[in-house]
Amino acid sequence: MVTIEQKLLLFSKLINNSMDKSLNEELKELEKQYDLKIKKNMEETDHMAKSIEERAEKKAEMKRTESLSRSKVIIKREIIVLKEKYYYTFMEAFKNRLSEFVESEMYKTYLSGLISTVEKLINSYEECSVVISMRESDKNKYSEFIEQELKKSKSCKSVEFKSTNDIMGGFIAVVDDKDIKIDLSVDAVLEENKMYIMQTIFEALEAGDLND
Repeated sequence: MVTIEQKLLLFSKLINNSMDKSLNEELKELEKQYDLKIKKNMEETDHMAKSIEERAEKKAEMKRTESLSRSKVIIKREIIVLKEKYYYTFMEAFKNRLSEFVESEMYKTYLSGLISTVEKLINSYEECSVVISMRESDKNKYSEFIEQELKKSKSCKSVEFKSTNDIMGGFIAVVDDKDIKIDLSVDAVLEENKMYIMQTIFEALEAGDLND
């Protein structure tokens, strides 16, 4: 016969077994939920890290592009400054050479070529007067020579000379009664050929043919 004590002990064991089973199930459920939560947090963390990395890479690329663009602008500006420096240095030296040339014996031959240009123009008229503007020193040296050459043309009835300090050499001819002006000064020749001179200098710079 089962005593009351034995019944109580059996009942206690049943309760304990029931509680252990329930507790195990709850623990398993909690563990499952925990694993899911951990996995979700890890995925969110990975996504966030990737997003941060992509933004950082994009920002770094933008900075690199910006830096390269800024560098290109600086280099381009430096090249322009350098080209201008060489151009003005060359022109200064070239003008010094021209100053020597207009004082040389070859200058008279150069003036003869300019006179021929004026003669071709005035020969298209029956009669005209010519006004020649040139440096004072050139006028004193070459006015007689220029007048003699121009008067070989039957169209030239008179030649007048004026002094000017605005040109380096050559002269400016005005067909007075025809209101025609021909600038044959050295300065005009330089200005007309400025682009060619600049291009020649810059090509020489790129080829490394010029020194500081």
